[in-house]
Amino acid sequence: MELRKFIFEVRIFKNRNMFSLKRTLSVLSMAVLFLVACAPEDGDTGPAGPVGPEGPIGPAGTNGTNGTNGTNGIDGIDGKNGTVPVVTTFFVDSATWTMPMGVNGIVNSINVPQITSAIVTDGAVLVFQSSDNPSGTSTTWTALPYTDGIFSYLFNYATGVVNLKITVTLNGSVPNLQAASDHTYKVVIIPPAVKIDGFDPKIYEEVQMVYGLKD
Repeated sequence: MELRKFIFEVRIFKNRNMFSLKRTLSVLSMAVLFLVACAPEDGDTGPAGPVGPEGPIGPAGTNGTNGTNGTNGIDGIDGKNGTVPVVTTFFVDSATWTMPMGVNGIVNSINVPQITSAIVTDGAVLVFQSSDNPSGTSTTWTALPYTDGIFSYLFNYATGVVNLKITVTLNGSVPNLQAASDHTYKVVIIPPAVKIDGFDPKIYEEVQMVYGLKD
């Protein structure tokens, strides 16, 4: 009897524990479902945050390659970076003068390639004449334009050339080739960078001294 009673009580205890376990699991399952059901949904993406501070400056890049050298200028004009005056001497034979129709006088031209467009625009060209001798070693130079009482000696210049002209100052007279004689001319070419004021450009010796010219 005692043994049966013990076994019966054991079965009752076991059944009670099983019931309690099932009830506990059921409660846990309901709790999990409740938590899942109550979990909030993901919201919309928020606005972008402010821009962060500027980062540090990166290292300096490598130096580029050097450029190529420029071409040389015309001989005698480029000199010290285009700042050296030039003097050239020309002997002009009287037989080379012409008397074009419609021109009041006789004319001649001297090719001077050192007269560039920059010289024409911003520089200066001085012309001196001598009739002492054809060698160019005369010490008497007269600046053009000038008049000797009978003839007027004139000039103008353009890129690469000096144009000479002789006219007669006496009424009713016309110049002839004899008026030209055999003259020697000095052409002084002054670049824009070294034009100097404050001296008499009609005195060749003064021009020579100011610019350090050598014949």
